[in-house]
Amino acid sequence: MSMKKVGSIEVYELDENLDKYTRKEREEYINELFKQEYQGKEISYFLNGEEIKALINKTTKKNFFVKKHSHGQKESSLEFNTRQDIVFSGDYENLIKNSQYDKSSKDNYIGFSKNHTDSNEWHYFKKSIVCNGIVFDVIIDVRERYGKYILYNIKLKEVDYPTINRGYTPTSSVSNIS
Repeated sequence: MSMKKVGSIEVYELDENLDKYTRKEREEYINELFKQEYQGKEISYFLNGEEIKALINKTTKKNFFVKKHSHGQKESSLEFNTRQDIVFSGDYENLIKNSQYDKSSKDNYIGFSKNHTDSNEWHYFKKSIVCNGIVFDVIIDVRERYGKYILYNIKLKEVDYPTINRGYTPTSSVSNIS
C-alpha cells in the first residue's frame, strides 16, 4: 500500500496482494492491530480553534466492524471493504488524522440506548481521500462525554471527484508492495 498527497487530498493505492487473504484473516489481523497498536492512542483534532485529543478505545474497535451505523447510516460494500482494506494495509492512523471539523450536535438520543445515556455532544470531522481511483469522504464521529473525547466511529462515503477538487484527476497506476 502506498499513500501520497496530491494537493490536500490523500491518495491511497491498495496492494494487489490483499486478495491473497480471506475476509476473516483480514478481520483477525485488524483486531490484533487495534489491541496491540491503536487502542489507547489519542488522535488530535481541532474543535473551535482548540486542540482536542480523541482516544481510540474498545468502542472504536467494536464500531469499526459495523457496516450499518446508528440512525440508518449504512456504508455500501465498497465503502466498508475499502475502509477495512486501508486499515489492513496499516494506514489507519493516516486515515483518521488531518481531518477538518465539520459540525457538532447535542445528543438527541439520550436514553435511546446505553451508548446515549450520558453523552454531551457529538463532533464530526471530515476529509476526502482517493483510494484506487475512487473518491471517498472519511467521516469521523467523536463523542464528548464528561469533557473527554472518544473516537467513536469512522466511515467512508463515496463521492464524485469533481465536487472535491477539480484539479485532481484519478490515475489507474497501482504500486505493488512486497
